Parts: sequence; C-alpha cells; structure tokens
Amino acid sequence: MTLRDTPERLQTTTAEIVSKLPPPLPHRRNKHVYLLASTIMILFICHSIVQAGSTNEENYELAQHESLSFFDDIPASTWQAKKERVHNQPHHNDHELGLRSKYTNRNSPSKWYQHNWQVNFDCNSERNIGGTSEGSKWTCDPQRIAKTSSSKHGRDDSCLVYSFGRGSPNSRSFDFAFETHLLQVVGGVGSCEIHVFDHRLDDYGGKIPEGIIPHNWSLEGEIDAPKARKGYMTLKEIVHHLGHEGRTLDVMRVDCEGCEWHTFPEWLKSGVEPRQLLVSFHGAPRNEDEVFEMMAQGNYVIFHREADTRYGGLWQEYGFLRLDSSFFV
Repeated sequence: MTLRDTPERLQTTTAEIVSKLPPPLPHRRNKHVYLLASTIMILFICHSIVQAGSTNEENYELAQHESLSFFDDIPASTWQAKKERVHNQPHHNDHELGLRSKYTNRNSPSKWYQHNWQVNFDCNSERNIGGTSEGSKWTCDPQRIAKTSSSKHGRDDSCLVYSFGRGSPNSRSFDFAFETHLLQVVGGVGSCEIHVFDHRLDDYGGKIPEGIIPHNWSLEGEIDAPKARKGYMTLKEIVHHLGHEGRTLDVMRVDCEGCEWHTFPEWLKSGVEPRQLLVSFHGAPRNEDEVFEMMAQGNYVIFHREADTRYGGLWQEYGFLRLDSSFFV
C-alpha cells in the first residue's frame, strides 16, 4: 500500500485487516484490555520522548567537547562534516605547483597566500567587529565569548582580550572601534577585560573609551628582548606582569605592523591559552609557512582569510580558532 493508492483500495485493505482480527472479548475483559493497552501506549510514548531528548543531548556533546565548550548547539552530523573538511583540505596547492608548492612564489606574498593555507572551518555567526574601521577584525561567533568564559571548566575566569597595535604607523591617532564594538557584543562594560597595547599611547592625549584598559608598551619577540627597548615587552612578560598565567585568552588581536614575524613563536607558550587569534600578516618574510604549521600543530583551524586589497594582497587578515585535539583525530 502506497500514498498513491485510491480511497477505494484503502477501504478494501482496511476491511481485509479488520476481518482477520480475532473477535472482541467479552465486555468486561475489553475494558481491562483497553486500559492495559492505553497504559502501555502512554509508557511507550513517554519512553520515546525521553529517548529522543537524550539522543538530542548526546548529539550536541561531540561539538561541545571538541570545541572546548565554545559550540553547544551544533548537531553531530554537522560537526562531523566540519571535521571532514579540515581532514581532507590540503594546506598547499601541490596539485598545481608540485610537491614543494609551499616554497613557490616566496618573493610574491600575494601569490604565495593564494596557494597556501586557505580557510578550512566555518563559524556559525562570524562577524566583522569594528565595522569599517581599519582595525576591524572578523571574529568567530563573538556572542558566544562571554557565555563560554563564564563556564570554563568550573574556573572563575572572566572574558579576557588582548589587542596589540592600535595606531597608524605614521600617526598619533588611535582607533578603538574593534574593542568598543566587541565589548558591546559580549555584554557591555564590565562583561569583558579588554587590554590594549601600544607604546605610542604615551603621547596619546585623546579619551580612552570606558571599559578599555590601555598599556603604553608594544609587543616584541624574545629575540628582540636583549635590545632593552623602552616601551616594549614580550608576551610572556606581559602575561606575568598582568598576572594572567593559566588564563584562557578569549581573543588575541595582533595588528602591529610586522611584529607578528618576531613574536609568533611565543603566541602559544607564554602562559595564556588563546582561543581566537585574529592576525594581520604584513608581507611574507620567507618564514611564513612556519606560522601556519605552528597554528595547525597547536590545534587551530582557519575560519577566516582575507586579502587587504588596499595593498594589493601583500597584507592578509587571518582568523584562527583553537579546538580540542580530539577534533583532529
């Protein structure tokens, strides 16, 4: 019997089924039988509802566990598709350029980026935080940040953000659009601890927006520390100075006009655990592949990549998100 059967055919089939049923029991027994049957049916329905709820709950546990509690509403089937994309997507364009494609076009950053390290993960609600500001950054589901921060494995950690590099290279002007917008999205003043670092803040006479904590020093790598430059600190020194060892760094924004190439070896081993890294890469100084290899080995996926067209693709915007190691198994 199918949905295409005619009404006459359905009536005939129903009649056939009824004709084969045993005769009804005496009236008194019928009452008890129907009561028992109804009870069994109700119990069966309740059991099915409980099982369905349990299945749905388990369905989200995979994403919740493997995203370090960042995603708690993604079904296992959707999450599995995200995993397969990361597992199957190549890092380099060996098919077109040969087995050593990661070394090809190293003298042309725009071409190198075109053939290496593409986006391999999509966030549900990626947003450009900071609007049209030059310092804006695409951020993975920023509305989840405060929620995730309040339940980090039972630890009493508030939302924490580091933002490196705020001023234009040849200007004393500062743009806090990214920080103020992010603060608004995650819950307003007091909902997140946002630190801004730039040595040029020493000469800044403007107003610092409420909720932003300024520091008048810039980021440098340990390789440059022996120079003892005034107004510079390594990431490890910053973390220690602020007492943030062991904290989860919800967002680390790096837009420091080239300091990324001297500081990246310390991004993942300075006492904090960055969840999202939003980085502007300025050019490609022939060690660019090392950054991405480090991020991949550190359990990060790439959720955003964008060429800065103002500079012909020489500058690239990247967004990295840290996941649990089990995601990559």
